[in-house]
Amino acid sequence: MFKLPGTPSSRASAHELADYAEWVCWRDNGTSKTALLQDLGRLDENEYSGGVLEEEETPKFLEEAFVEIEGRRIACRDGYPFALGVTGNTLLMEGKGEGHKHIIYKYMLLATRLNMTRNRRHADLDGTLLFEELAAEAAKSYFGARTEKMIFGTSVQGSSFPAKINALCIRLQEGDGFVNRDEIQPDEQDGGLDVVVWKPFADKMPGKLIAFGQCKTGTHYRHTLTYLQPDSFCGNWLSTPPTVPPVRMFFVTEALPRYNWNRTARKAGLLFDRCRIVDYLDDVSEETLAKVAAWTTTAASILFDA
Repeated sequence: MFKLPGTPSSRASAHELADYAEWVCWRDNGTSKTALLQDLGRLDENEYSGGVLEEEETPKFLEEAFVEIEGRRIACRDGYPFALGVTGNTLLMEGKGEGHKHIIYKYMLLATRLNMTRNRRHADLDGTLLFEELAAEAAKSYFGARTEKMIFGTSVQGSSFPAKINALCIRLQEGDGFVNRDEIQPDEQDGGLDVVVWKPFADKMPGKLIAFGQCKTGTHYRHTLTYLQPDSFCGNWLSTPPTVPPVRMFFVTEALPRYNWNRTARKAGLLFDRCRIVDYLDDVSEETLAKVAAWTTTAASILFDA
């Protein structure tokens, strides 16, 4: 998996190349198949005439990347910040790329292709923690009217793990508080829980739709797809498990390829990739959007100057 400011290898997948094409389009305010091949060092002088590839000469790997791009445009609904040209050989910015969904998409593109171990902080903001805020907003929107949310992960500062469990139980009106059945020392990462959403009833009785979610930036998360297990989490840390077992969710900044979607979703649960998150972020708080925009602008400017 390539990381910016690098370029994809000769064995890069279509969805990696699509990410790279989006980045180049953003950086240069537009690109083309010919320009991408030149940028990647894969264009022979004999393969084009007048700087423009003939359609039948376009390499298969690049055609597959542009098919992936078209799939993303559809999956993002009204939030994809790029547009294919009339002939399908160019990629352009959609408008000025400044709509709130466009900003969020570009944030997730960088949060996928930057090394988020070394480059997670920009504009004095932690990019991984911003993703938890966006994930919670997307899940709340997806589950619909009257859904409530709580960010449980590391973005909730100043609270111990037991205090977070107690706060969650109070808000859920289920669980009866923290318990440590095995008498082990929990830590902030125990169980992999980052966000929680639920749909309450006016009767305040137990037995409601609850969903537990885990959030991952970057590309190295495959080994964590099954890490969050709501039944085990509740059994380990809640005095009384919820009446209806919580649903499992997994959020990634990557735009996942279609070819292994089912395999990934079987492991991850209800899967939200970059495009699904954009699809459901019709509304986002001004505070969250301002932070996402600041992080993205700063991170991009460093890459532009690289």
